[in-house]
Amino acid sequence: MKKFYFTFGFGQRYQNCYHIIEAETAEAARDLMVRKFGKEWSMQYNEDEWFENGVSQAEKWNLKEIK
Repeated sequence: MKKFYFTFGFGQRYQNCYHIIEAETAEAARDLMVRKFGKEWSMQYNEDEWFENGVSQAEKWNLKEIK
């Protein structure tokens, strides 16, 4: 299983938050995200995209995790 990270955009219910989904593929993770939150989210990242030089997008943008 791989980890995928989803963020929420400005004006959305969970603005400044992110959610992690573990799935086999990006497409499967996206399907699970849509089932849980509908289409009201912003971006999807894999682990390589989520971490830049050892710093997560959450740290960079001060995002809170939704579990």
